[in-house]
Amino acid sequence: MDTDDLAHPPQDTAAHPGPADPVPLMPAAVDVIDCTLRDGEQTPGVWFTVAEKVELATMLSEAGVLVLDAGFPASSGADVEALQGMRQAGIAAAVGATARPVQQDIAAARKAQADEVFLFMPTSDLRLRETLGITRDQAARIMRAGVDEVLGNGMGLNIVFEDATRASPEHMARLVDEVCLPGEVSRLILADSVGCAHPGSMRALVRTLAERLDPAIDICAHTHNDYGLATANTLAAVEGGARAITCTVNGIGERAGNADLAECLASLTHLHGVAHGVDATALPRLSRLVERISGIHMAATKPVTGGNVYRHESGLHVDSMLKDVRSYEVLPPSWVGAERGYVLGKHSGTSLVREVLRRTGTATDVDDDTARRLLDTVKSTVDGWDKSGHDAAHAAKERFVATALAGVSPDVVVAEYHRIAGAQS
Repeated sequence: MDTDDLAHPPQDTAAHPGPADPVPLMPAAVDVIDCTLRDGEQTPGVWFTVAEKVELATMLSEAGVLVLDAGFPASSGADVEALQGMRQAGIAAAVGATARPVQQDIAAARKAQADEVFLFMPTSDLRLRETLGITRDQAARIMRAGVDEVLGNGMGLNIVFEDATRASPEHMARLVDEVCLPGEVSRLILADSVGCAHPGSMRALVRTLAERLDPAIDICAHTHNDYGLATANTLAAVEGGARAITCTVNGIGERAGNADLAECLASLTHLHGVAHGVDATALPRLSRLVERISGIHMAATKPVTGGNVYRHESGLHVDSMLKDVRSYEVLPPSWVGAERGYVLGKHSGTSLVREVLRRTGTATDVDDDTARRLLDTVKSTVDGWDKSGHDAAHAAKERFVATALAGVSPDVVVAEYHRIAGAQS
């Protein structure tokens, strides 16, 4: 039995104390850049329709997200159409396009009517040498030419140092001097592209480059979650001097995903007192929309927006919560527009049984023996439940992942090759 109606709204406004020693030196506010429409869609097996992209962009903008990394127009005609649709919808957020520092990518961003460009280039020697087959000098010249092309097309400019957490500090310092000039560049985005940073290394990297960068240019963190540290690394970057962050709704993205929007905003708000301009009550709606259109479904225990985050079952916990909600809750459900819930289950205690009877107007004075007998009924009911529903739900999830998130079968490519080859012979 889910007793979500047993909420205590008056207590939601009580102070929720955080850590005794908050992290110092955090900025008063940060800009939020959402990458769900681009990096989120790069999650293996995920794709969004043009209509879905415009719908999500509109909801993000209405929630107060400042900038959208909305797509990679050079890689997809649908992205060109989607970015144009966002402009036609009149969203308030700046619409950004990801591009390599090459003329055709920048032309595609211009065709898509992008406000800003996220101009990315690998910075690590591994990526430059092994993937692109170029030197640091060549990379610097290519990036400078790309900067000039973007500026010549009248779009705002964000420089993205891809694979920055594996790059030479000397090379990145040179790039800062040559391509990150005030009046040209709005932000320098340091990408932990393979998710190998930890909070200490991310903080140090941001501080090192912030000392060299003109203060008119904001540093921004873009983190991946391969070790489960994307949110922690994003917060460490802000502590190190970053004044902007990138996130995705539900943390979807390449491999293990990106820093989660809701997690980052909750931590910035409640642990650090940093403003961000995003309406937190929109976060659950955003989460549900992205679940639906991506096919990536969240666990009930997902921080901030998960279904179980503001629900309690354990007897000792519930007894304490009924006396003071601060006992086991530091993130108030009202912040995201949710309500607290208490669940009758195997681990419940007599306090919740009494509360159920009181709240439903059944009884206000229940003796200990009756309360224990009622609790025994609850527990025996749980023990007698059929778990076949769990098996069916798990099997359905496995089937969905194996089909909807599997991408196109290689057989399609092979069959089309044979058709083309046969037509040419």
